[in-house]
Amino acid sequence: MFGFEDRLLHPIANGTDILSANNWKQKSLPVHVIDVGRALEIIAYDDHTAGQTFELYGPREYSKEQIAHLVYRMILKERKHVNLPKPLLKTMTKILNMVWWPTYSTDEIEREFIDQKIDPTAKTFKDLGITPGELDDIALQYIRDYRLVLRLCLSSSTNHACSSAAYYDLPPMTAKEKREERKYLHTVDDM
Repeated sequence: MFGFEDRLLHPIANGTDILSANNWKQKSLPVHVIDVGRALEIIAYDDHTAGQTFELYGPREYSKEQIAHLVYRMILKERKHVNLPKPLLKTMTKILNMVWWPTYSTDEIEREFIDQKIDPTAKTFKDLGITPGELDDIALQYIRDYRLVLRLCLSSSTNHACSSAAYYDLPPMTAKEKREERKYLHTVDDM
């Protein structure tokens, strides 16, 4: 699932999901958490769904590599990716988890080699009257804060270009600065 503070898009966007053993070839059908919530609400309140199996998945299959490239295109930045042999990554993970905060398990490494399989007999979003959203259309709203956008930052002596994170770290604008800002029309060119 993807959505607010998910464990699919955000680790790729912030650069913490850099290690893999399967070269990001795992295939899945990412689904928006809001669509799953709507489906669960319908299932919970409709007596006709009792005893039925539902598989809630996104409309398009992606490899993890395709998801990563989609994220990189959206945040306008390419992150590092390191592919290691499975035994080496498992050993490294065990050692890191003993020395450092446990972040990556050997089970997660095994799951990298398992593609998502759909039960063709199970009911889906279609049976609930829901059209799930596409990852391509929705993902940007969750990862836009990672976007490397150059903004004009105000410093005491000169204007200079800086990253968007520096813009948010500035102190609040004074009344005089707010009046000055209102004089200008701001536009953003998204290419």
